[in-house]
Amino acid sequence: VEIPGGEFVYQQGERRQLPAFRIARYPVTNIQYQTFIDAGGYRDDRWWQDLKRPEPEPSHWPQANRPRTNVDWYEAVAFCRWLSAPLAYEIRLPTEKEWERAARGVEGQEYPWGNDYESGRANINETWSSDQVGAWNLQQTTAVGVYPQGASSEGVLDLSGDVWEWCLNKYDHPDQIQADSSGDIRVLRGGSYDDYARRARGSGRLGRHTRYRDGFSGVRLASLAPIP
Repeated sequence: VEIPGGEFVYQQGERRQLPAFRIARYPVTNIQYQTFIDAGGYRDDRWWQDLKRPEPEPSHWPQANRPRTNVDWYEAVAFCRWLSAPLAYEIRLPTEKEWERAARGVEGQEYPWGNDYESGRANINETWSSDQVGAWNLQQTTAVGVYPQGASSEGVLDLSGDVWEWCLNKYDHPDQIQADSSGDIRVLRGGSYDDYARRARGSGRLGRHTRYRDGFSGVRLASLAPIP
């Protein structure tokens, strides 16, 4: 999905600028990530330069069209590098500025659809006792795209809830996006199926170690290049 460049509201009212970019309509699914594994992606040194390479871990919910979970930041970056090669343009993780622009629009609304949480628009725990906003609590991921009513203004889906999504930059130094094996904390955005509404806002930030992986976190892709 193409996100137009220009000025937008970031975090608590800051005005920022971004060039136009593209961001995936959905998170990476299990079947998409499995192609990387099946192609020998974990054995090819080209994709792991300046990264720490683990052994792959099964996705918590393995159905083909659910978000791929149990992937750390290094694995997410290696997957992007592998995918970039046959496409002949760079695929990468979004920076959190890009992610937030896609999720909050130009005016910095709280959720992809508006400023107030509305029950049934996202896969979160709506029954959280201190923040109850509805009756839904599925306690698991859902297939990507099954909440079309939660789309952003540009038509990007699943930006609130389902799985947290890795971003390119470091948590304490958002301007640092280069890959390294320092283990510095990187950013996740968007909330998960197990989070309450306030944690699934477009401005919410989560920091995790680059080796962190669990059943709540996934991957979304971005690019500056035109799609042929």
